[in-house]
Amino acid sequence: MKTENLPSKCKLLTTTMFLFVSLMFCYFFEYHQVYSSIDVSISKTAIIEYGSPNYDIRQVVESVDGEIVSIKKDIDTTKVGQQEIIVEVKKNQIVKEVPIVVEVKDTIAPEIQLKEESISLKAGDSFDLLNNISSVYDKVDGSLEYQKKEIINDEVDTNYYTLESNVDTNMPGTYQVIVKAVDKYGNKSSVTYSVVVSEKVEETISMPDNVYYDDYVPAGNVSSLVQLAYSLIGSSYVAGGNSPAGFDCSGFVQYLYKQIGLSVSRSSSTQMYDGVAVSYENAQPGDILIWGYTAEIPTHSAIYVGNGQMIHATNPVQGVIASDVAAWTRGSGTHVIAVRRI
Repeated sequence: MKTENLPSKCKLLTTTMFLFVSLMFCYFFEYHQVYSSIDVSISKTAIIEYGSPNYDIRQVVESVDGEIVSIKKDIDTTKVGQQEIIVEVKKNQIVKEVPIVVEVKDTIAPEIQLKEESISLKAGDSFDLLNNISSVYDKVDGSLEYQKKEIINDEVDTNYYTLESNVDTNMPGTYQVIVKAVDKYGNKSSVTYSVVVSEKVEETISMPDNVYYDDYVPAGNVSSLVQLAYSLIGSSYVAGGNSPAGFDCSGFVQYLYKQIGLSVSRSSSTQMYDGVAVSYENAQPGDILIWGYTAEIPTHSAIYVGNGQMIHATNPVQGVIASDVAAWTRGSGTHVIAVRRI
């Protein structure tokens, strides 16, 4: 009968177990060493721009021991402040999740849009400098509101815009207007536009050749007529109207003269021949101003009230108003073609 060598078997088994344990120890030791060595270093200014839809995490990574293979936990780039990203880093087939703290930050200044790069004015014209600003908008904070204050470093509130200028619309010259904006996070921007103020050229009233009776004395109480005209400012415009319920241009003139006991015709075309002709340079309060595109075709009539002003029934939107004669010449495209004294 053959006897088994038990001590030899035990020795073999022991050796095998020792080798297995040694290999496992080496594996886990190496795994631990590799796993521990996996790391990601970020730059001191680990900043992701606000609203970046496709940011690259490698832009804020200073060094990485391994290879970034994926992002396990992402950030919300529409929220400003510190956030944590968890990236998966692979080295020697070993993957480790590494947390990285970054800051989502708004670094872009507000955008200022102007309507015009340069504004031209005549001396004496009025102009609101804010009217040339189309918009001041920040992608984080939205539209910024105007405030009448200076931006001095960080000593004032943020999230607004202001103007700096020395524009004097009464003095000819070229001026600069600086629009400055600062958003909630202190990002600043500015744009400049110019305002060119030129000498005011006095408007000349074009009159047809005529025989003028500038010394003619009005027949009625024109002072009362002018006072009544002022009292009717704000009355409604009604086509064909000649009463306080509503006037058209010639109906307004006719009504005023009727109240002081004088008769004038009903239309601008016929009022052009009422009374006597006088020159515009010698027009007096109470005279009728006849307007037109050409000397032969009257289109409008008004009452002159002195100092370059007139009162007239204009249109359904404005009604009866007082206007500057020169300004009406520029704005309407028409001019005074006759002045009649009753």
